[in-house]
Amino acid sequence: MTQQLGTPRRRDARDNRAAILRAAATAFSERGRAVDVREIARCAGVGMGTLYRHFPSKDALVETLLIESYAQWVASARRSARSRPTAWDALATFISDALTYQRRDRALLENLAAAATDPRGLSVCRRSLGPLVEELVAAAHAEGTLRSGVTDEDVLGLLAALGKLVELDLPADTVSRCLDITLTGLRHGPALDT
Repeated sequence: MTQQLGTPRRRDARDNRAAILRAAATAFSERGRAVDVREIARCAGVGMGTLYRHFPSKDALVETLLIESYAQWVASARRSARSRPTAWDALATFISDALTYQRRDRALLENLAAAATDPRGLSVCRRSLGPLVEELVAAAHAEGTLRSGVTDEDVLGLLAALGKLVELDLPADTVSRCLDITLTGLRHGPALDT
């Protein structure tokens, strides 16, 4: 009997958590971290106490969403990498797709753009993207298409730099040119590695 009485509460708690995450994902992806948690609670149809029972701080809520966003990105990037003809294509596509993810998700954009200066942001970014970037870089080096000396940390830094361009809301053609310059600089070539 006790278990039956507890089941609806657990289901209700799961539903509340899911509603909070949906409302927060929409708000943070559209407007970034500046969104007030009271607005998130209101949009989720829960009280502040319920929100804080699930997420003790705004940072905890943002980190949970970032981890989910990065996980989706990594899963998509792994699928994409398997379909590319070369390791260079997989790496270049991953870097290019980073701009798409950053444009679509303001919280992810802010996290990547701040990764160079905010240790908390860097740790979420590194934990989430680090293993994939390491694999992509190693494969491109093994293939001989990535400029010698380029590390996974370099690529993560470039993602943060490209994020700043998106954050500044520069024209798409400017961002595209910067992406081309970045990829050209990363690509192995006789004149580049001397």
